[in-house]
Amino acid sequence: LVSLVMLLFLRSYKNALIVAVAIPTSLITAFGTMWLLGYTLNLMTLLAMSLVIGVLVDDATVVLENIQRHLDMGKDKRKAALDGRMEVGYSAVSITLVDVVVFIPILFLQVFVADMLKQFSVVIIVTVLTSLLVGFTLTPWLASRIGEKDNLKPSNFFNRFLLWFEKQLDHFINWYGGTLKWVLNHKLIFTGFVFLLFIGTAVMMRQGIIGKELMATGDQGKFRLALEFDKNISIEQNNKVSEKIETYILQQPEVKSVFSNIGGPSAGMGSLGVGSANKTEFSIQLKTKSEQLKVKSGDEVSTEAFMRNLRDELQEKFSGVNYSISALGLVPKTAPIEFTLSGSDLNKVMQTGNDLKNIIEKIPGADNVRLSVETGSPELKVIPDKEKMQRLGLNTAYVGMNLRTAFTGNDDATLTENGTEFPIRIWLDKFNRQNEDDIKQLNIVNPMGVPIEVSQIASIEKDNSPSLLERKDRQPAVTLTADALGRPSGTVADDVINHINKNPLPEGIQMTWGSDIKRQNESFGALGSVLLISFVLIYLIMVALYNSYIYPFVALFAIPVAAIGAFLALNLSLNLISLFVLLGLIMLMGLVTKNSILIVDFTNQMKAEGKHYKEAIVLASKGRMRPILMTTLSMAIGMLPIALATGTSAEWKNGLAWVIIGGLLSSLALTVYLVPMVYDLVDSIREKFNNR
Repeated sequence: LVSLVMLLFLRSYKNALIVAVAIPTSLITAFGTMWLLGYTLNLMTLLAMSLVIGVLVDDATVVLENIQRHLDMGKDKRKAALDGRMEVGYSAVSITLVDVVVFIPILFLQVFVADMLKQFSVVIIVTVLTSLLVGFTLTPWLASRIGEKDNLKPSNFFNRFLLWFEKQLDHFINWYGGTLKWVLNHKLIFTGFVFLLFIGTAVMMRQGIIGKELMATGDQGKFRLALEFDKNISIEQNNKVSEKIETYILQQPEVKSVFSNIGGPSAGMGSLGVGSANKTEFSIQLKTKSEQLKVKSGDEVSTEAFMRNLRDELQEKFSGVNYSISALGLVPKTAPIEFTLSGSDLNKVMQTGNDLKNIIEKIPGADNVRLSVETGSPELKVIPDKEKMQRLGLNTAYVGMNLRTAFTGNDDATLTENGTEFPIRIWLDKFNRQNEDDIKQLNIVNPMGVPIEVSQIASIEKDNSPSLLERKDRQPAVTLTADALGRPSGTVADDVINHINKNPLPEGIQMTWGSDIKRQNESFGALGSVLLISFVLIYLIMVALYNSYIYPFVALFAIPVAAIGAFLALNLSLNLISLFVLLGLIMLMGLVTKNSILIVDFTNQMKAEGKHYKEAIVLASKGRMRPILMTTLSMAIGMLPIALATGTSAEWKNGLAWVIIGGLLSSLALTVYLVPMVYDLVDSIREKFNNR
């Protein structure tokens, strides 16, 4: 795709070939660097390589387009290659360094998935720097050997099409020159138009069309189904019912396999480190790997819709079971929404937790809302009477030890036979430890050898034990968790925060976010800082290159207008704001600054040749329109395969590509007017000060 764009604009197979050579040449160094640093070919390194393809041709395009301009002036190949390369040297260095500098802060991040982002950044930095080297060496050398003056003849259909395209491009550049003069004479009107676009973007983002989450889960056709039975159920009964449910699930034509974990998970997602007799977990893999699945009705639905349909059917056929579902995506995760409430008063903490649980259950998208501390299993409490025990020659420790031996057993003894040790557990026969009366009638022999029934020295009470004793900072605590279904986890969390802001927590209760939301806040904050640092670094790089504080500031105006197209593309494609979308915005900062650098640099050159700044601005903008169109379109078209990808878990990278495409196109449409306008404004102010 990128090579086709080059062929259209450069009108020569040879020139398109020269530019295309820059892609594999630059990528080779990425493989070498990955080998040296011990990186692997993974999702992040391959994504970096596919994203950077449109960027790698930038330096070669800018250099070759200028060499071609000198060839068309009638210069010989060698002189045209040297003059063309030297004329755009500063521009080529600038557009490469602004690409590189935005990724340097990412190398120092210490947040979730930092290693993934570092590998992504290193691959881009190395390949882009190599492309600069290729643009300064290989491209001029090839142009001096196989480059030629443009003498295309309408001898065949393709040549006639190229000549027609060239004619249309000349008409467009002349039209652009006319509209640019109008903008320079009507600065207030154009400024007002840009402000309206910013206001429209802000209003659009407040409509809640798109949500936010740490990382798009991706549809892998795999999900988790957790079952929770009544707490009195035995593991045997659990197994019988779970087996029936498993058979029903396997009968569904879409299901490929089911992995069952009877007794609940002992490690990993949704576990507390131990299994539970009343819990079961299924990991279900569907037959297709594509995003859409065929269900019985013949309609196409996503994995999420299939999950919901299955849960509804199971609730009808197997009632009395609590079902929770969650998709298994690119990154394994626990419940995405999780926060801990803590305070000095346990009852107050539990009451607040239950109140919030009831509220969150009503929030759209919140699913399987639960508290970590729940009503535990039924239990019988033996409450000894110390006075009675003392009269009968017993104490609490002695009674407790006898009860424990009777009901849980004593396994201190072992039997050794033929060198093999067998553990021995001594306890009451099952028949004698089934109910409350069994405990009351249990005989405990006191030190004098007199048997005494438990009912003589203690009372028996029925109660429910707490399922968990949780503390945070040495205070009683409870953790509330929820899955997000049908809505992004970040958006559901925002609704929770909005409710708490309107209805503050009781005094003495603290709230701490965990899981995805905690990582999301940390990662988004860190990448937000990277955006600001990158903005400053881009400015400082250009200050160093141009030895001026003013003109680099003019070039930076390309960055804000890129946000208009970036967020519009994100809303139109219905992608979420995620970690990778923010990464795309960081990458976009370097890419869009290139257009303004080309205009500012060429305007400075024309002013140095003696032209007035107003004339220089129009001529430079028209002269650089061709390379601006070439580089922007090659980058945008190079991103299209990623933006349109529909394979397994393609969702997590779609948003990144759409942000870059939208930002590039809006920056292309606005930068070519805004930057010349700001340049004209700055130079007119400087002229007034100089005339005083």
